[in-house]
Amino acid sequence: MVDVKNILNETGSIYHGHFLLESGMHSDTYVECAKMLQYTWRTKEVGNEMALRLQRFAPDCILSLTPNGMIIGYEVARTMDVPFMYLEEDKNGNLLFTHCLEPAMFKNILIVQDFIYDEKLVHKAILTLKEWASEPTGLSSMIKMGQIEKIDGLLVNSIVNIPAKIYEPDACPMCKEGIEIVDVKNLCHDK
Repeated sequence: MVDVKNILNETGSIYHGHFLLESGMHSDTYVECAKMLQYTWRTKEVGNEMALRLQRFAPDCILSLTPNGMIIGYEVARTMDVPFMYLEEDKNGNLLFTHCLEPAMFKNILIVQDFIYDEKLVHKAILTLKEWASEPTGLSSMIKMGQIEKIDGLLVNSIVNIPAKIYEPDACPMCKEGIEIVDVKNLCHDK
């Protein structure tokens, strides 16, 4: 069994503080999965572990939604020897299948992400799949942050749970305390 949390700690991927997530939510914890995914041997280890745990879904295709999700999703698909697809976000925030990818030909699509902390992106992906007369049969991530258990009826299957506190901006106690917020897009850049 692969200890993903230990790998995240070893690679310095877990941050604590006050963060503005890409969804606009605020969190006291952030995981920068790219720091771990840059090590291909680690990605292979984690991908193999996820594939073992996800066999029960018997997917005929893996779908990912973000750049880091694509890395781990591809590795899971490669390990399971099934096709891999991804969605891309357009300038209006819509998720689209590009490059002639057509999900309707698959009947057992499994969404695989690097981490999940809210339901917004996955919900948008499910709506996009429905436009193609398709639906996912499962949802998985390396990391689940916060308290989310299900999205649109799909149980969030994750390898590691990070006990992050996630807040709507107007309900964020760190903002009320005046703690400086860091946009995760600028996390590793010099100020």
